[in-house]
Amino acid sequence: MTANYDETAKVILSNVGGKENVLSLTHCATRLRFTLKDYGKVQQSQFDNLPIVMKALKTGGQYQVVIGPKVTDVYETLTQFVGDLGTAEGESSAEPQEKKKISDRLLSTISAIFTPYINILAAVGVLKGLVVLLQMTQVIDEASFVFAVLNALSSGVFTLLPIFIAITAADKFKVSRYTAVALAAALIFPLTSADFPSEVVMGAFTILLKIYGGAVLPTVFAVYFLAHVEKWMKKIIPQVAALVFVPTFSLLITGFIVFALIGPLANYIGIGIANGYAWLYELSPTISGGLLAGIGQFFVIFGVHWGIIPIGQINTQVLGFDTIMAMFMSAVFGQFGAVVGSIATAKNRDERQISISAAVSAFFGITEPALYGVNVKKKYPFIAGCIGAAVGGALTGFFRVKLYGFAPVLNVFMLGMFNGPESKMIYEVIAISATFIIAAGLTILIGKRQNSKEDELSNVSEKISTNLFNPVKGNVINLEKVNDDVFSTKMMGNGFAVIPENGEIYSPIAGTIKSIFPTKHAIIIQSETGTEALIHMGLDTVSLNGEGFDILVKEGQQVSEKTQIANIDLDFFKQKEIDDTIIVVFPENNELQVDVRESILSAQERIFA
Repeated sequence: MTANYDETAKVILSNVGGKENVLSLTHCATRLRFTLKDYGKVQQSQFDNLPIVMKALKTGGQYQVVIGPKVTDVYETLTQFVGDLGTAEGESSAEPQEKKKISDRLLSTISAIFTPYINILAAVGVLKGLVVLLQMTQVIDEASFVFAVLNALSSGVFTLLPIFIAITAADKFKVSRYTAVALAAALIFPLTSADFPSEVVMGAFTILLKIYGGAVLPTVFAVYFLAHVEKWMKKIIPQVAALVFVPTFSLLITGFIVFALIGPLANYIGIGIANGYAWLYELSPTISGGLLAGIGQFFVIFGVHWGIIPIGQINTQVLGFDTIMAMFMSAVFGQFGAVVGSIATAKNRDERQISISAAVSAFFGITEPALYGVNVKKKYPFIAGCIGAAVGGALTGFFRVKLYGFAPVLNVFMLGMFNGPESKMIYEVIAISATFIIAAGLTILIGKRQNSKEDELSNVSEKISTNLFNPVKGNVINLEKVNDDVFSTKMMGNGFAVIPENGEIYSPIAGTIKSIFPTKHAIIIQSETGTEALIHMGLDTVSLNGEGFDILVKEGQQVSEKTQIANIDLDFFKQKEIDDTIIVVFPENNELQVDVRESILSAQERIFA
């Protein structure tokens, strides 16, 4: 059963300032990426209180909301509420109120161009690794139909990468997708014909034509230039002739300039980047590998890793191999090892389940759930992961491991791509194995010591518990019976629910009102021991925009189980066909969740006899 993310999407959209504040919305493997008109309208504190969100931050010229593996589902739901943001006319006049730094604009552009098809690049990377393994083991004949299909599936995307770049670059630069794809196809076409010349001579200059397979920078620069030409053509060509002649002249003018000037220049820039990186790498491969892998996950935390990843593709295109992503693989396995170590040191079932789930994602190369859900939160696993990664990266550099392909998402299924004329897969296996063992071992060692100290303190201090009360007179039910997958699957945390008999809502715990949602449908209360309880009044009530709610408390106010915090209009809910179930959940995963299950049956008796 697919979870319903409608309310989650509405809350996220409200927290970024609403639909009218959104210029563009994309997503990568784990995070939503918003470009906003006014970043001052973001309600950061509300994101901190939304359990499905691991982290929300402004970085790289975007507002990024880290969701984890469920990001695609949330994104698809969000697009239903946001609508179409991709048309050139719809965005041409909308500019952010704050001026972006050049670095932010660059990172935002790179992210917008590469992230939409990262899953496909990862998928063909897996297939490429499989093809190499089949070649090594000679399991099937390289002349067979099966091998031919696998080879085509794994190589086609990388050769025709300009087509993918053209589509996303067209969306970013606000130009016709189809004209951009036609331009990219023209760049690739010389590779498809043996009779097509490899180069042509113009006076004293020799222009190379068969150099754009897998081209990154030439395609990006070409589409950027095309956007300006097309905009100019729309101004000077009459509307009656625009349908045919705008793309005709845009393609004609851009094509000649790209093949004669922009393409070769961008190609040389790519060669310069690749050679510059190779020069730095050769100064000391061991130090380069240890340093880059050791700090690699810091780039992921702040969402700026897309400023580095494209260099791997440029290296592959220019040099035929890459070393930067080979070193980055140790950074991934460092956090994987650390979160696996956290499974062994988890203090309760909920913490262990979070660690297991994050470890599964990290195994497949997605480290954000491990970073935000476990490692960074505890601190020492993250540090242990970085130490292990530094060792693994240093080994990768020492052995001069090369990656013969482009793999933006790094996991064991890509190992076959490390086998080539000057590199052996076994060296990368040694590096990531050392990384994993060191990271997991340090995490277990430090974690057990820390747990031991905490146990000693708990033995000499009085245990503090949080009393739980029913918030409204009615029938108490288990969360599993709530008609909303986000709550019933305990995605928002453990707790209970009540079918109310009236609209008088009381505080379920004694503490302080920490947050009242702008739409009045939910309140967060923090107990004296730091436990946070979210009381959610009705299902999909965020759509009411506060109508039907009368909030009787203020943020910062002290409350007890005898404090009435709100009145809700049950008749109005019924009129609007709104489910009036009152839900109490505990977003933080802590020991109180064990007490919740024991308290559900007695909660009703404690206030409403």
